[in-house]
Amino acid sequence: MLLATPTRQPTHISANWSDIMPGVDTFADAITRFRNRSVHTYVGHLLTFRGQILQDGEFGVQSGWDTATNTFMLEWLVSLDFLRRKITHNPQGVDLKTLEARAKDLGVNILDNVTRLSTAPEGDEVARPSGREFDLPYKLDGSDPNIPTLDSIDLRNVDARMFVTALDQHITEATRLDSRYATYRITPRESLMLYGSLAELVDMCVSFGGDENRLPIPHGVRPAEEPRGPTASPNRETGSSTS
Repeated sequence: MLLATPTRQPTHISANWSDIMPGVDTFADAITRFRNRSVHTYVGHLLTFRGQILQDGEFGVQSGWDTATNTFMLEWLVSLDFLRRKITHNPQGVDLKTLEARAKDLGVNILDNVTRLSTAPEGDEVARPSGREFDLPYKLDGSDPNIPTLDSIDLRNVDARMFVTALDQHITEATRLDSRYATYRITPRESLMLYGSLAELVDMCVSFGGDENRLPIPHGVRPAEEPRGPTASPNRETGSSTS
């Protein structure tokens, strides 16, 4: 009698998929447990930005958003791009002996090295201990009222929905980088990938944001919003015939 060979479960796969990918809707493919603390920080800033624009009344209108909101959004995108650059692996091209001497030089100010706008902070040149994996402190399954899923929001604005969809995709992409297994930085190629989708968001602001890009909406009340019901909307009222 042949005995069935027990199936060996891969040790790197969780039995509960919700522990790995608990996101839904536009966050369905997001990874929410990983080691890279820079990516954790980047995603946190992205979600703060998302929360701010979803609370903006301009996203409730049916076309575009005003110039003030557009300026605010562009300021955030520029700041996010700066953060992306700062978390990118960028060795300074200095030999290790020089770095060791600099590390103990009392005349060197760490602030001067960290605040260089053209480079990431120094320290990528030597191996450092690995960190531990930890969960994103954000729920992407719709249970957090501060992070509503897109399918639960009545966005009347087509342009706003397009923007938030692209932003959610960018957030998801950030969590799926191969460097999520690293501890501190992302690779230049991954950084360029994130730059590409950030540039797409900037282009949406330039193309659809601002007062000059708004389309006229002469009928601001949609049929579903009519106080007397959808049939009270123009061209939907039915007249009664008399014999």
